[in-house]
Amino acid sequence: MEANNHFTCLSYDTIDFLIQSKYVLFGIYLPEKVEEKFISFENEILPHINLAHFFEDNFLCKKKEECNVMLVMKKDDFDKTLQKKIVKYTEKEFPESGNFAISVNSDITTKLIDLSVLKLIPKGIREKQNSCGINAVAFSEAGRRQLLISPDNLLRTFMGGLA
Repeated sequence: MEANNHFTCLSYDTIDFLIQSKYVLFGIYLPEKVEEKFISFENEILPHINLAHFFEDNFLCKKKEECNVMLVMKKDDFDKTLQKKIVKYTEKEFPESGNFAISVNSDITTKLIDLSVLKLIPKGIREKQNSCGINAVAFSEAGRRQLLISPDNLLRTFMGGLA
């Protein structure tokens, strides 16, 4: 019996990043790139983390022109320590909704993926890759790499040594 799961897929030129959709409330395209550490959205000021350069620099992928995507997530899906790091990094408290935003320069889609195609990272490099947010790898029928990423580990790595 196949076990499927819903994923939010961030597609770059040569690689797809998969995030379990349970972490993403919704995603929208922005008219332009947002570099500030906050963003005004739906009458709230959300803490904002731009991960575009992180993906492009660390995974050697190229941005998609005019694909500024904002993903809105709930702070309650992350532990208290990470919540404090997000506030410290962005210098913005969470609004009443508890939402915050990350943005990337990629296309965004949702996909239903058979979990059996996801393979664990080889044991020798697993700890290092997990610390960067990569939990598993797959290859699409077209041969594209697909990396299952953990948003909490990815954010921890991005924000580095913040206490």
